[in-house]
Amino acid sequence: MTASFPHAWIRWSVAVAPLAAGAAAAWLGAGKAACVIAAGAAGAAGVVYLTTRAERALRAQQDHLSKAEREAAEAREEAERRAAELAEARGVLEASPWPMFATHASGEIFLANRGAEEFFQRGPGGLVGRSIEDLVTQAGLISLHAEAVAGRAASGQVRIERSEGTRVYQVRAAPVRLGHGGAGAVVSLRDITELATALQLKTDFVANASHELRTPVASIRAAVETLADGAWEEPALRTKFTQMIAGNVRRLEELISDLLELSRLESPEGVVKVEEFDLPELLADVEEELRPIAAERELTLSMNVDGVQRVRSDPRLVRLVVRNLVDNAVKFAYPQTTVRVEVSALPSSDGNTGMRVRVIDRGIGIPIHQQKRVFERFFQVDPARTGFQHRRGSGLGLAIVKHAVKALGGAVGLESVWKQGTTMTVELPACVVTSSQG
Repeated sequence: MTASFPHAWIRWSVAVAPLAAGAAAAWLGAGKAACVIAAGAAGAAGVVYLTTRAERALRAQQDHLSKAEREAAEAREEAERRAAELAEARGVLEASPWPMFATHASGEIFLANRGAEEFFQRGPGGLVGRSIEDLVTQAGLISLHAEAVAGRAASGQVRIERSEGTRVYQVRAAPVRLGHGGAGAVVSLRDITELATALQLKTDFVANASHELRTPVASIRAAVETLADGAWEEPALRTKFTQMIAGNVRRLEELISDLLELSRLESPEGVVKVEEFDLPELLADVEEELRPIAAERELTLSMNVDGVQRVRSDPRLVRLVVRNLVDNAVKFAYPQTTVRVEVSALPSSDGNTGMRVRVIDRGIGIPIHQQKRVFERFFQVDPARTGFQHRRGSGLGLAIVKHAVKALGGAVGLESVWKQGTTMTVELPACVVTSSQG
């Protein structure tokens, strides 16, 4: 292998140049030898100096290049490490079924999972670089994010308008420390609309139940105190207040019975006990029970069954549905009219036969703006708005109907015309026993 240029040139300069000077002195003679030797020595020294300086510059350049290469390699390794950490962090976020994203202190998003991209309707990577304030307008969510950036974990409920309507989200914002000591935040959004609705219904239920229980109890107490203060000695007053007590006791019994029934229907452990029974016989029992109440309001009950005799279903729930619908119709029908129950077969494409039950009254009807609410617990049409006084119930009858029909796999609906009357319709699938099945 040949030596590199600088080293070979130095060796040639030191070894060959004096020999060349000596040869020149012998040829030219003694007189010129000194000059030639001096010139040769000086030239050699100059070459040695120049080549050594070039070598030092080359070594410095090589050292500089080596340092730049090391720094580039270190930067490449750091970038690869950060990319790996980012991929791991994204993997953690992707494990969450809820929208999650991470931001810098400025609010700029640098990481988001697919749930967040779908929530904000962005494609893959479409949230990176966007500011949280550009994506949401809810002050509550922005405030929770600010708390997290400041180093304090925060959570709260936020209502957000979506295409399917207003949804309730549980928002959690947690502080995180980023590279080089920078602050950031991780935000998650969990849809709790159904849970929030259930909790609100529970709160309303307790409040309404307390009110409905308190009213008859207060009336009973007032009547008892009046009787104890001397009204007992007056036959007319005694009769009036004892009847008041009896009426409120019946109301309490009805309310407690309905509360227990509704609780059973709403319980996950509720069991539908299917058996075969005679439908006309069941309707006759309901008619016999409610005939005295209907007579008080000069009403006639009519039961008409067409094409349905034997039914396979839960007789207790079917009776509960029919009874509550007829009782409700009796409350709102005009005096001297007829409340009709009409039952017919309901064929289906799969060959099974269900039944349709219609309860029809000619009465005050239900205002159109209240029709969507009649199946709510404790909801009652306001007599002050209808101008129609009726026997007050528990406000749970139609809520019980809705849950009972749902348990039977059916559907319930209504048609009502103001001051003309209401038709309640219940459809129960595949429950009629046909001749071929019998």
